[in-house]
Amino acid sequence: MKKYNIKKIAGVCGILVPIIIFICIWLSISSSPWFSWTHHALSDLGIEGLPAFIFNNGLIFGGIFTFIFSMGLSKILSYKIGAYLLAISSLALIGAGLFPKTLFLLHYVSSTIFFIALTLALFIIGYTLKETKFEHKLGIAAIFFAIVACSSPIFLNILKGIAIPEAIVCFPAFIWCMAFGIKLILNEEFEKTL
Repeated sequence: MKKYNIKKIAGVCGILVPIIIFICIWLSISSSPWFSWTHHALSDLGIEGLPAFIFNNGLIFGGIFTFIFSMGLSKILSYKIGAYLLAISSLALIGAGLFPKTLFLLHYVSSTIFFIALTLALFIIGYTLKETKFEHKLGIAAIFFAIVACSSPIFLNILKGIAIPEAIVCFPAFIWCMAFGIKLILNEEFEKTL
């Protein structure tokens, strides 16, 4: 019963991660007519005014839900290192929200840890997920998203801003959290049909 509750809580949090972050980013961009995907960083949204309040709180709450999700994964996965790396990335995401771009060093360190730990977490979780067919599919998706994340710096030579490379790294990962969250909530009989 306890393990089932942990799975449910982690699953709900995994589903909430992209919902919260995407809505907050969308609201911040909608309130920032100056923002350009090709000329700015997403962190530019967190500098001042209402867009900053929405954006930074989106990162903080998204990070909190990712942390709970990762702690749930650590109780479920056989190889826990991937879940721990995801937890580290979630704490760094919270840090990126607490320390806006105006606090350059703190924000830069938080953001760098977030992107590196998230990519490593996807690789490790993806490589070790093999218990069911559906988990295996999620594992392949995680590895694919990690490879895509590794290729995102290519865009740094093409674009003036880093918003698109940032989105390429984190948006698929957040969607993956949602998919795994749904998997955690499904009952085992339904899961076997996937």
